[in-house]
Amino acid sequence: MDKLLITQAMQMPPVQRVALAELLLASIDNEEEEIRQAWIGEVNERMKAVEDGSSTLLDFEALIS
Repeated sequence: MDKLLITQAMQMPPVQRVALAELLLASIDNEEEEIRQAWIGEVNERMKAVEDGSSTLLDFEALIS
């Protein structure tokens, strides 16, 4: 895995990281469509929760230290 890519992704604002995760999940061709759509729905719900303030984000760096 490309460490530079991970480092850059982790510097993105949380909402953008969620959007990136959604795009990555959508790009997996070998998943069944129903599973892929479920994941995309979950990501969308989490993005909305972050945007409307009903969900709290945790700092990844703080969690692993």
